[in-house]
Amino acid sequence: MARQGRKPRRHRRRLRLLRPARIGPGFIPFPAQSQDNVPSLDQFTQEIRIASNNKGGFGYQAGVFYFDENLDIESFDFSNPTDTSPAAIVNQKQDSKALGIFGSVNYATDSGLTLQAGARWNHDKKTLDAERLFDIRPLFVGGGPVPETTTRVKDSQLTWDVSALQEVSPDVNVYARVAKGYRAPAIQGRILFDRQVSTANSERTMSYEAGIKTVLFDRKLRFNFDAYFFKTKDLQLSAVGGGTNANLLLNADAVKGHGLEAEFEARPVTGLTFTGGVSLNIAKIRDSGLVVETCGAPCTVLDPVAVPAAPFQPSIVYIDGNQLPQAPKWTINFTAGYEHPVGPGSIYFYTDWYHRSKIQFFLYRSVEFSDDSLLEGGVRIGYKWDKFDVAGFVRNITNDESAVSGIDFNNLTAMVNEPRIWGVEFGVKF
Repeated sequence: MARQGRKPRRHRRRLRLLRPARIGPGFIPFPAQSQDNVPSLDQFTQEIRIASNNKGGFGYQAGVFYFDENLDIESFDFSNPTDTSPAAIVNQKQDSKALGIFGSVNYATDSGLTLQAGARWNHDKKTLDAERLFDIRPLFVGGGPVPETTTRVKDSQLTWDVSALQEVSPDVNVYARVAKGYRAPAIQGRILFDRQVSTANSERTMSYEAGIKTVLFDRKLRFNFDAYFFKTKDLQLSAVGGGTNANLLLNADAVKGHGLEAEFEARPVTGLTFTGGVSLNIAKIRDSGLVVETCGAPCTVLDPVAVPAAPFQPSIVYIDGNQLPQAPKWTINFTAGYEHPVGPGSIYFYTDWYHRSKIQFFLYRSVEFSDDSLLEGGVRIGYKWDKFDVAGFVRNITNDESAVSGIDFNNLTAMVNEPRIWGVEFGVKF
């Protein structure tokens, strides 16, 4: 990839009857087995803050945050699944330090208006030492030792936010917020398949949002709505896979996004509950010169070609205007539940549904590495008493089959969602 010109779970014993899943990606031109170890990880973090304890009027807080991490990683590549000795070894040592100095003030008026403003100074510094000290793979596949390299990145940024909340009535609040955010610069040093360490500059985001929160009809209905817009400069992206099976960092000049979110919860009668939500999310890459490498195996790429495919090499395409990967434009969720006392416990019924629109798996657009939509629903009927729960259930009741991710470096491989699953479950809280 190159550049031219982002209720605690219960402990249960389960008995489930499962439908066998189809496995296997088909023919693989060459094997690829890797392993990562973390022989050493040391972290130290400390935060000191002072804050007011007011229930109204003027309030404040201020503090200092410090973080220091030393991380060692060993990466291994094996030529065959049965091998016990690696064909290549990579060692990495990363030292990360972060310092934050922050403060905020807030003021609550008698009319129900609360104003808040805050700022934070951020300083981040990272150092990575990486080397491929042993590699018996042939040079034409990127093998051979790589001398130790030292890579350093650092940055300092001031972030801030301003918000206002107005209590229109005891049951209705409206709010708005403007904020500047920041992500520290990053280093990708996993040079097991690529020979170069990649870095990404820090990203800066300006975001704007406004919404309303309500509780209506004697608390039988809760409804929230929010609209937002953001622009991120130098968004950090990870370009994975491709013909070199690399994981490279790069920055997009900008990513612009906007959307809407709405959710509700209704309890019309005792024991009956409905919840639902819908969201619209547009998040487009805006960088006319940004290019990435496409799939290593033949696939139908939909983006404009910058560099045509060469023998044994995939094409390189422009990704300006693409939606971010794994970011559906629409998502919808709905649940319904009913519980009724019977004897010493309660019998209950519960169903939940989730829909998402089309997604792309990678930064580039292709026919094969995408999924048009997903719709999954489940049903659960059971009886619970004291600390016990027995139920029958069905997951993915419509048996929807959708791809959720893929591997593109040497095969048209996709991972799919779980098939229809049904069974019985007995649970004990302890």
